[in-house]
Amino acid sequence: MESGNGLSKNDTQVEMTNMLDHESRDESGVQDLSSHAWTIDGSDEYDADDLIQKVEWKGQTITTYPLDYQKVSVVKWQIACCIIMFAVFGLSDQAVGTLIPTLTEYYHISKVTVSLLFLIQVCGYTLASLCNEKLHRMGGSRGALLLACSLCIITYLLLLTRPSSFAIFALCSFPLGLSIGILDSTGNVFIGNLLVHKNEWMGMLHGLYGAAAMVTPPIGSYFVKIDKWSTFYALPLCLSIVGLLMVPKAFRYETSSKYAYTCSVHQEETSFEEEEEEDAQAPSFGELLKTPAIVLYASYLFIYLGAELSTGSWLFSYLLATKSDDRIKMSWVTSSYWTGLTVGRMCLGFVTKRVFNNEYRASKTYGMLTLFFYTLFVIVGWHDSARTWYLTCLFLIVFLCGVFIGPLFPNASIVALQVLPKNLHISGVGLAVALGGCGNAMLPYLVGVGLHFLGMSWLPILCWSMVLCFTVVWTLYPRFIKGREEFL
Repeated sequence: MESGNGLSKNDTQVEMTNMLDHESRDESGVQDLSSHAWTIDGSDEYDADDLIQKVEWKGQTITTYPLDYQKVSVVKWQIACCIIMFAVFGLSDQAVGTLIPTLTEYYHISKVTVSLLFLIQVCGYTLASLCNEKLHRMGGSRGALLLACSLCIITYLLLLTRPSSFAIFALCSFPLGLSIGILDSTGNVFIGNLLVHKNEWMGMLHGLYGAAAMVTPPIGSYFVKIDKWSTFYALPLCLSIVGLLMVPKAFRYETSSKYAYTCSVHQEETSFEEEEEEDAQAPSFGELLKTPAIVLYASYLFIYLGAELSTGSWLFSYLLATKSDDRIKMSWVTSSYWTGLTVGRMCLGFVTKRVFNNEYRASKTYGMLTLFFYTLFVIVGWHDSARTWYLTCLFLIVFLCGVFIGPLFPNASIVALQVLPKNLHISGVGLAVALGGCGNAMLPYLVGVGLHFLGMSWLPILCWSMVLCFTVVWTLYPRFIKGREEFL
């Protein structure tokens, strides 16, 4: 489940690497072991060997470097690894939605029962949010990612065998949620702290998530058609294996020692920058919930993620039940939503910087357009037809819904970092994402329950109501967040 920037306590690992770009540190027993110069022959270009620094800290040799993929080759490997694993992320998220009709038939269960998959997965994701700090303390980013890839491989191998009971199939959602939570947090934090083109790469990262989700309905429908639906899981399995092979090389410097080191340096710099504050202690859970920006961000993510995944997960079942039983045609209409989401995340990021004063105002416009096209979805959706002209019209409307809902997620995370004080970036955003991410499972589950009792034709109006709610929440930012008017 996609959770946005996924910032948690382990954010320090990437954030502090940036702070160490071109510095030598003498504090806390850190000795600079690098003798390289930063300027070569008076030019502005650097050799990768000169950018990679080694420091001695508590008997451990720590390797630091700026997150500049243009100058440090290992960063390219890290970007590639994150992109591959986000493709796994996208395939996994949409696989449930694509296979819901098949699972209900194969296991002879109701829509309410199959909706439990969302709740079980969020349990794993929540555990990842709680354990990310501990995992990074024990193994660094390298260890955490190796664990996530390994869990994916084991789970997909089991799913590939077509479990004999739904209980076994459902339990597989837990380790998937756990691994996705780790990947989501680590990948978003890493890309979000790149020194060069981070907005473009963030768009690419989330765009690849959408692209993977986009191809899932037609591919999954093909395997269902030939009665080999479980074979679909061979795709994320192969990508997970590739990710597992890449992690040791790409994140070879991201050890537990480096994580502890960067956390230590972060505490020193935070204390220095905020020495005038009366209390530099980490805020309590209650204090975080009293911060309007955190409450608004968590509320927005909760509803937004629920609306996005509810649309993507239940759209295919809705089309089969109300428009046509042609799985291939309906899979392409479903793909239009994820295609639009991919286009929106990859392209509208460039529009945001050139047309709007800031990300908040851009998302306000995108949110209104999302609400407009979801309204059209409701109006057109009430008319049932399988004619080509109607399906073409529905295809375009669903596509545009995806285009404008796509960039809202990354923009919301950027705005959160802008309006929150620096000392709340880790704890505050981490809490908001953990709480907001629950909407990724709870709301699709509740939608499934609602559709069971109301009928599949109610999907557009249920999704529209969620879009309306998160749009209203977004408009409340300036009213409750004070002192950050330049970002709102």
